[in-house]
Amino acid sequence: VPSVAGVGYRYELRRDDEIVATGHLTLDTPVSAGDPIAIGSSHGTVRDVQPIYGQQERRLVIDLGTPERVSG
Repeated sequence: VPSVAGVGYRYELRRDDEIVATGHLTLDTPVSAGDPIAIGSSHGTVRDVQPIYGQQERRLVIDLGTPERVSG
C-alpha cells in the first residue's frame, strides 16, 4: 500500500498584524493565497505561502477574520 504524504507547513495565525498563534500543520493538498482555511476553531484566509530555505515545510500566514463590532 503506497503512502501519501501531505504538505507540511509552519503556520502563523494573525489578527491585523499581530501573531496570535503558531504551529505545524500537514494538509492533504497544497493551499494558495486567498484560500479559506480552518485550524481548529479558527477560520481565516491564507495571506501568503513561502518556502523555508533548507526545509521541506512551507511558511503559511493566515489572516483571521476580525471580530464583528457592534456599531451604534
